[in-house]
Amino acid sequence: MKTNTHHILITAICLFLFAGCNMGRELYNEPAPLITFDVPDGQYTVKTGQTLAIVPQISYDTGASYTWELDGIIVGTDKYFTFSAQEPGTYFLTFKVTRPDTTVSKQVKINVIRKAPPHIYLAVPENGYSVLTATGLTLRPIVDNGKNATYLWKVDQVEVSRDSIYTFTSSREGNYDVFFSAVNEDGADEILFRVNVVDTLPGSGDTGATDDPPLPSGKYYRPSNQGSNAHWSAVLEYTPAPGQFINELETGGFSGENTPEKAIHYAEKRLQQGLFVSLGAFGGYLVAGFDHSIVNDGGYNLQITGNTHENSSEPGIVWVMQDSNGNGLPDDTWYELRGSEHSNNRTTRSYAVTYFRQRETGRPVYWTDNEGSTGTIDYLGSFHSQDSYYPLWIDRDYYTLTGTRLESRNYLSPTGSWISPAYDWGYADNNEQDLFRIADAVTPKGEPVEMDFIDFVKVQTGVQGKSGWLGEISTEICSISDYNLIK
Repeated sequence: MKTNTHHILITAICLFLFAGCNMGRELYNEPAPLITFDVPDGQYTVKTGQTLAIVPQISYDTGASYTWELDGIIVGTDKYFTFSAQEPGTYFLTFKVTRPDTTVSKQVKINVIRKAPPHIYLAVPENGYSVLTATGLTLRPIVDNGKNATYLWKVDQVEVSRDSIYTFTSSREGNYDVFFSAVNEDGADEILFRVNVVDTLPGSGDTGATDDPPLPSGKYYRPSNQGSNAHWSAVLEYTPAPGQFINELETGGFSGENTPEKAIHYAEKRLQQGLFVSLGAFGGYLVAGFDHSIVNDGGYNLQITGNTHENSSEPGIVWVMQDSNGNGLPDDTWYELRGSEHSNNRTTRSYAVTYFRQRETGRPVYWTDNEGSTGTIDYLGSFHSQDSYYPLWIDRDYYTLTGTRLESRNYLSPTGSWISPAYDWGYADNNEQDLFRIADAVTPKGEPVEMDFIDFVKVQTGVQGKSGWLGEISTEICSISDYNLIK
């Protein structure tokens, strides 16, 4: 009997001591907390400025506390969390459930992408469009982020269409206010402009126009002398098309040039150092002058070097001008130097492309041409990550470049390389042949023109094309010289 009493006493003492060792805490026999999110892979996607409610499902969290950590900083202590970010990127959010006996955590990945509101691009003349009575004017605005957008056209505040393209027609003369809007889930954009309906367009009655300008005067010849420089003496204009090297620091060598004067200084400095100057996509050009007139002796008179290499032709059209009015400025008539593709029926003269400044950084540059086609200068952020490929020193929202366009021959080879075969002759940055003859100058009709000398040279990108991840085809030049003083 004493033995049983003794055992009962010992058991009671042990239970008391065990309870004392837990210092009054509740004993947990349930599993560790279990956290699940409403996305199977633990990845959320949200747009900038939007809120994301994260509501985890938690089991076995009796008596637990909660914390939310973003980049190691506690940002919440509730069971649920509302996330929002103003900048795109990838964010990692850690959720912790802490019970007195254990802590369990789980991480989620949040991809924040930019909102993509529509952006309208349309090249409206300064005073609006002018169109003849009863004649259709087809309006084809480019709408960036236009997928799933809704459209609305109004004429003098009256709805006329909900398509993306609209043909305006009126049988009555007058001025009409045309409104176009595009709306998607992220925002809206709109444009208002004028259409002038007239019975006669300005200049339409002029029958005395000619395709060919007056011939060079030959009055202001400047002979070379012993001190004449064989190379260009000044860059007079530098107006590239948008491109991957424009505004770019590492390879292109830009440093924020934001005026035409600074851009010209940039081009001169690069050429003086023997480095390339990019002309961007189709139509981009550079004009150089010399400290003397370059004589046409019937042979090769000009040397223009680029950075071409095998299977990488980026042909530039060469133009020449004589200073016929003697004012020292390239404001007379440009004559194209004939090349191997001059008579090719796929060569287009007076081809014009309008480039639009993009509305957000890191976006492609849209363009439209005078043949009704549209396209983009692609943004290649992995290789050239400057904010914009649109020249910073062009302050207009769009600009148009006109010139001769060659057929683009680039293609993707079976090995995965982009090939741009060279043209036979007559183009800068095309192949190893870098010599040109003033005697090859032709009028807009393609007929030879006699020029005893020239004073200015223009090189202009002659192809509208792009090669996948290599980007747009763009003429690059490294030097322009009077070959007469070298040969």
